[in-house]
Amino acid sequence: MYQKIPTWDELPDLDLYLDQVLLMVNQLTYSDQTKSDKGLTSSMVNNYVKHGHIAKPIKKKYQKQQVARLIAITFLKTVFSIQEISQTLNVLHKIYPSNQLYDDFVACMNDQEEGQVHELVETACQSVKLYFKARRLTYILEGEQSDVSDAKTQ
Repeated sequence: MYQKIPTWDELPDLDLYLDQVLLMVNQLTYSDQTKSDKGLTSSMVNNYVKHGHIAKPIKKKYQKQQVARLIAITFLKTVFSIQEISQTLNVLHKIYPSNQLYDDFVACMNDQEEGQVHELVETACQSVKLYFKARRLTYILEGEQSDVSDAKTQ
């Protein structure tokens, strides 16, 4: 499906340039089911910054909090609009620190739920996982139809 998502402590402590962020996020979020999706692009990140969905980079470098938010957004945007994601994250940030929210999301996505994950985080995570499952099943069915078509033509 997708790679194991790193926890907050596993994310780089060094600030990253945009091309490094894009490489990292796209490697983490790539799956066979998203071949047609171009992934996270520099234009998307610039728009997210412009509209306040992520904080502006400092001297063209992105910090851990921004990288974590981009990872979460990239997964969540398969199911939710960027406005919904941003609004929800902003509400949750009033209650929980970034590292806790991110680690709760990661634990849910990596099927390692430990402790109490906020119901909203868990529901969003389950929605993303169901989306990926539906896409995977679609590809399986498409492959089966292709096999049947190939058999009929022989």
